[in-house]
Amino acid sequence: MTGDRSLLISMVQVNNQVVRLENGRVLPVRAIGSVSTEDVVLSNVWYVPGLHMNSVSVDQLTADHDLFVKMEGAVCLVTKNSDGSEVGRAHLRADYKYEVDSLIVQQN
Repeated sequence: MTGDRSLLISMVQVNNQVVRLENGRVLPVRAIGSVSTEDVVLSNVWYVPGLHMNSVSVDQLTADHDLFVKMEGAVCLVTKNSDGSEVGRAHLRADYKYEVDSLIVQQN
C-alpha cells in the first residue's frame, strides 16, 4: 500500500475497498497499480490517499517473488530462496513496526 500516487503505474480505479488503520481510522482504497523503480517491482499495490507510509506485504514477497522473510528480534531479513542471498533488511522501531532499510525486488 502507498499514499504516494507518483509511485504507481498502470492504475485501475477501485470502489468499495477500505483499509482500517491500527488507530481505527478507515481510509478508502482509490486504485490498484504497480510500483516499478530501479530497485523494486511490485504489482497489486493499493493506492490509499492519506496513508503516510508505504507498506509491503510479506505474503506477496514470499508467494510472488520466491523470497524468504525472517523476523528475528530487532532485525528482519529478506533473502532469495534460490541462493540465500540477502535482498532486503529492516529494523524494528519503537512502535513495533519494521522499517525497511533496503529492499531489492525484481519481477520474476
